[in-house]
Amino acid sequence: MILQKSVGELIKYVDERNKDGQIRKFYGININKEFMPTVANVDNVDATKYKVVKKNRFVFSGMQTGRDKTIRIALFQDDEPIIVSPAYTTFEIKDENIILPEYFFMLFLSNESDRYGWFISDSSVRANLDLSRFEEIIFQIPPIEIQKKYIKIYRAIYRVEELNLKIKDICPVLIKGSLEEVAKSEKV
Repeated sequence: MILQKSVGELIKYVDERNKDGQIRKFYGININKEFMPTVANVDNVDATKYKVVKKNRFVFSGMQTGRDKTIRIALFQDDEPIIVSPAYTTFEIKDENIILPEYFFMLFLSNESDRYGWFISDSSVRANLDLSRFEEIIFQIPPIEIQKKYIKIYRAIYRVEELNLKIKDICPVLIKGSLEEVAKSEKV
């Protein structure tokens, strides 16, 4: 049975701080929905104010959604925690019997989701996507077994894309040569 649920019904907010300052891996999220190490100098930064991001925890930033035409959201999947700015919103899935974290994240990977985020963002100069509007986004949620199948397909496609990028880096001559051969065969 397919369920219809809003983001607000599916998530729970987590505000875990780096109280002891032990975690020193400062990260942010980019418009590609990926975590990236900060480029800022963090030598004298008080790390205790930063939010901890653990495996299967999400980071969301509604800032500049309209300007960038993307919903800035990322799912952390590494085992070793990192920290992010306190300006970010961090949350987890409330009930993994309803929706899997990776499937939830996949719902935000489409151009349609990003366009919708842009559409519902406020009309300010930065065109932010307010948290209350983000919570109102509604998705159709299939059963867990179907979600698992979609996740397997997504992972397979992602691995093929990664492999293609590696081949381009390792063997540009082979790729160039192959393209030239294709071009020659089409001229015949």
